[in-house]
Amino acid sequence: MKFSTLSIGGKFGKLLGQPYKPFYLMIYGQRFHGKSSVAMLLADVLAAKKLKVLYVSNEEGVKGSLQEKLLRLKIKSPIHFVEDYNPSQFKGYDAVFFDSTQTVGMKPDEFKTLKKRYPGTSFILVFKANRDGTSKGGSDWEHDVDAIMHIENQSATMEKNRFPNGSNETIKIF
Repeated sequence: MKFSTLSIGGKFGKLLGQPYKPFYLMIYGQRFHGKSSVAMLLADVLAAKKLKVLYVSNEEGVKGSLQEKLLRLKIKSPIHFVEDYNPSQFKGYDAVFFDSTQTVGMKPDEFKTLKKRYPGTSFILVFKANRDGTSKGGSDWEHDVDAIMHIENQSATMEKNRFPNGSNETIKIF
């Protein structure tokens, strides 16, 4: 069998390796450690690779604070931002980000349905962390993704990775 991979390059390429198309990634971390910023930077990289990217910014919303963050992070690629979770709008996108999966209200069974409904779309799920540092997504979600990226103090570590040439080292993103 042959499977297409995505060559990302840079810090994300070093972490993820070569994700299969489509791929399913969980990003999680404590509040104020940079998980949304890391997700937006990844969205920027994917859009720069000519992927059509939708970012559901349900937690922060689409307002001035989001614009400020995009300017601070120097996001320049064409990313479509929406506030409301509406699966019918995912058609035609190569990658869809949910920030955060908890505020969107999606459950694991619904995620499985989305993967079947949009078989060519990569989904990146941003999760909050529990006080002990573990993902609020839990094992139900961990089994449904190809890779898990933990964000701590603006650095990323891959905790699970099914992609060729991925790394488990910690990389400072900012």
